[in-house]
Amino acid sequence: MTSPQTQQITPAGLDRVRAAARAARHDLHLPGLAVGVVAGDDLVLAEGFGFSDVESHRPQAPALRQRIGSITKTMVGLCAMALVDEGRLSLDDRVVEKLPDMTFNGNAGSMTLRHILTHTSGIGEAPLPEQVRDLEPTLWSDSPDIPGVPEAYPDGITVEVAPGTKWAYANHAFVLLGEIVAREEGAPIEEVLRRRVFEPLGMGDTDCLDQPHPTLTTGYHRPPTQEAIDLAKATGSRVPETGGEPVDGHNVRGRYQYVRGRAAGGVQSNIGDMARYASALLRQGKGIVRPETFDTMLAPQWCPDERLMSIGLAFFREPRFGRRTFGHGGGVGGGWNTYLTVLPDDGLALLTHLNLTFGDFAEVHGRLLAALLDAEQPPPPELAVAPAVLANAPGVYEATTPGPLTNLRIITSTGRIQISARDGGLVLHARRGAWKEGVRMRPADPNDSGLFLLESGTVEPQHVALTLGASGEVTGLRFNRLVEMVPASGVGLWA
Repeated sequence: MTSPQTQQITPAGLDRVRAAARAARHDLHLPGLAVGVVAGDDLVLAEGFGFSDVESHRPQAPALRQRIGSITKTMVGLCAMALVDEGRLSLDDRVVEKLPDMTFNGNAGSMTLRHILTHTSGIGEAPLPEQVRDLEPTLWSDSPDIPGVPEAYPDGITVEVAPGTKWAYANHAFVLLGEIVAREEGAPIEEVLRRRVFEPLGMGDTDCLDQPHPTLTTGYHRPPTQEAIDLAKATGSRVPETGGEPVDGHNVRGRYQYVRGRAAGGVQSNIGDMARYASALLRQGKGIVRPETFDTMLAPQWCPDERLMSIGLAFFREPRFGRRTFGHGGGVGGGWNTYLTVLPDDGLALLTHLNLTFGDFAEVHGRLLAALLDAEQPPPPELAVAPAVLANAPGVYEATTPGPLTNLRIITSTGRIQISARDGGLVLHARRGAWKEGVRMRPADPNDSGLFLLESGTVEPQHVALTLGASGEVTGLRFNRLVEMVPASGVGLWA
């Protein structure tokens, strides 16, 4: 990776971003958001929109703190890779040897640091199968007194699938990585992050202490949807609480809950400090790791389909609006949503801080990114579905087994997927979520009969990729967030 050539950002371009932020806040009834645009080493836009606290009408501002959630994982990953640079850790180090006092249920013997950094450790959403119906106590706490590792896992952590065989986002695996880094450094992970990331980059208003702060924005969330309530009842899970009445007709004031494992998401920061972080990422991790080490972090470490999202070491890789991007998002219950997108070939980065836990946050960030680039998703070509695909694609698809720990995000976001043939084309339905009512699948590439664009009406429609066998049979489907599904046997169409 060579040094980026920074794309020229014009006043008109920044005005587009401002207009997109105002429109998103109005259209989607957001309490407030702060936006930052980084060009090389410069923060060329830092602005707040709406309210950081709705009830008091305190304005949102880029200097106010945000709980950045899982973007913390990229910082912990950089600390781990700095130790790799120094020869103190290796990507092939076995976790059981680094944490000999930790109990694992299942085949953890082959789990390495590389598996954790790529979310292929075999660990899923909850430490134990019996906890999957009530995740909240495994992720958040009302007390700041969070037990350390291994005390936080008295009954161990379940490794549901063999490490390296399946992708599944794993908060608890990163808690383990943070503990390994902390033990190697002889200091808590919050101190390691301060010494290795925040201080070298001049991030003076950033920490991983996970404490309420005078300049922290107020978090909000939406009342639970009827779909979420019905799913919880159907699966025997904890029914989500309303948390109170909306303060403005849409948003419910949240409460501060502490992250159970700061390495998974405990950092607070603001736009100015996160711009310094983004600039370091644009400079190949300058000040934290060697350039060649950073290139390894951005290489496709788990990439089942080059047409879609993949992951390096802690960073997600994704083609967006015809550009190569990497980055990470973060969500904190209570609630805050954050996203950092870096465009290395353009020398740009976009920061979005929203003081709301919001299911459509990807649409908000996508609108801002499209405005920054003055781009839109090009319409797919007018193509007919290939006859073999039209004949073989219809059916029902489900997440790969075993589960449910490593399948929970798929189960709760889409559930099973149905593809049906209609009017000479294909229509996709999901059991729940944005595709529940059905979206048309449009062929996206004249040279690739298995790639489709979903006509969802969003600024950045998703691609779905069918995997095809040698004789034209459809063996599975993939879509972003590294979801992989296979044909479900004995399950009929429902829509």
